[in-house]
Amino acid sequence: MLDGIGLGNDLCAVVALGITVEGEKHILDFQIGASENLEVCADLLNRIEERDFNPKRRLLAITDGSKALRNSIRKKWSEAVIQRCLIHKVRNIKSYLSYRHHGELDRLFKRLRRAEGLEAAEEVVVELKNFLKGKNAQALASLEEAGDELLAVHGLGAPSTLNTTLLNTNCIENPFRNVRAKTRRVSRWRTDTNMASKWLAYALLEAERGFRRINHCKDMKHLAKILQSFSPPPPEEGEKATPSLSTLDQKPATDYKP
Repeated sequence: MLDGIGLGNDLCAVVALGITVEGEKHILDFQIGASENLEVCADLLNRIEERDFNPKRRLLAITDGSKALRNSIRKKWSEAVIQRCLIHKVRNIKSYLSYRHHGELDRLFKRLRRAEGLEAAEEVVVELKNFLKGKNAQALASLEEAGDELLAVHGLGAPSTLNTTLLNTNCIENPFRNVRAKTRRVSRWRTDTNMASKWLAYALLEAERGFRRINHCKDMKHLAKILQSFSPPPPEEGEKATPSLSTLDQKPATDYKP
């Protein structure tokens, strides 16, 4: 998971959090910058890779919808599956709608988060589009802008028990609350020193102490098998791996039994 947090004026941090096959959460690293731009995101991913982060299967990344995050992930791991955070998307759509429509929007997105399988999720998206038509053109455009990233997890055929964890960035938003609590008395961030890095490292490590495994962590093994089945075959000696942009069109594993 990748997300950014504002620390002060012209100062933010992009944080990466990983979830293992056993369902354990770990802070991978962070990068301080003036904004959540492509260079900052790229530096973060490069450093993670230098620290031997080398996925053996196709990577599933959950983001808040930032173009910089998405582009940096695509540049580093072209085969990555990117899921858009549904909570961020709801907030964005709500900003274009009258308050009286918020209840129905929440109800539809709740159904989307609970949808089991791609077909059920696609039916909800159709209802969402029909609901937004005539309400606000920008709200509809915001929904359509997410494209396939809105249903990436559903498209993989992942166990629906993991929807609560994988359809949003809450796993990384919760440590951000700890960061804000630990740094609330900092009134002036000095950008000419490593002050921000020290404070952020301290706050994130403190948050990590309280990490627990995700709900239904046993189903992560099934997701890992799905991502492995979508991974391109290893290149022959002396050859570079050639990305396959059509792997998501393969039929996902559907032998999961809750």
